[in-house]
Amino acid sequence: MIVILGLDGLEYDYVVEFNCKNLMQESFGKTDISEFSEPRTVVIWSSFLAGKNLEERILKMGKNFWKFQLDPSETFFSKFKKWKAIDVPGFTYKYENHKREREALKAYFEDKISVEEHDAIAFENHRENKEELFEALKKDYEIVMGYFALADTIGHLSFGVKPKMKLIYKELDDIAKKVRKKVDKVLIVSDHGMKAIGRYGDHSNYGFWSFSEKVEFCVIKTTEAFKKLLERG
Repeated sequence: MIVILGLDGLEYDYVVEFNCKNLMQESFGKTDISEFSEPRTVVIWSSFLAGKNLEERILKMGKNFWKFQLDPSETFFSKFKKWKAIDVPGFTYKYENHKREREALKAYFEDKISVEEHDAIAFENHRENKEELFEALKKDYEIVMGYFALADTIGHLSFGVKPKMKLIYKELDDIAKKVRKKVDKVLIVSDHGMKAIGRYGDHSNYGFWSFSEKVEFCVIKTTEAFKKLLERG
């Protein structure tokens, strides 16, 4: 079985600073997302799945771009007979769950809810996906991809609060540790990183990748990650 952990907003510098060895795996580096005009979540994840830049196609949808959905035949999942994709943006995205997160973020800035109330919604979605991932690992899928938005969702309000973010990264590192004990081939990738804006966080212009095997390169385009790491000769 191949497992892909899609970790939204995972920041390279924090992975290193917090010594997240299970997120680093055997090889790790930054992803090059310079081909995109902005680090948009749906655009980058969809392009990762398709192996090509889908920015123009997705942005034509205007305000409805969060509802963009690829057909399996357009993704690398079409190479496998038995697969599972959990909450992946642009593919199996749980729109209503993440709509609640976006509404909570807006409510926080309108002084309607606290940071803690915002975070509770993020953790509720995180736990749901975590449970689905480990249930999927008990099955005989050829490839499983689990998406986790926690670093991004919490990071937007708390990226500059390092003790808090260290706990978030530990949680993600623990997931990687448990996955690596169950399967041999693991790819970890983020759409973008984060940068501090005071206590808050905004998207950076690069992402993170790691692989369970040794490779020689350090920087890789997001659209080439699957081919370069999982289709190596």
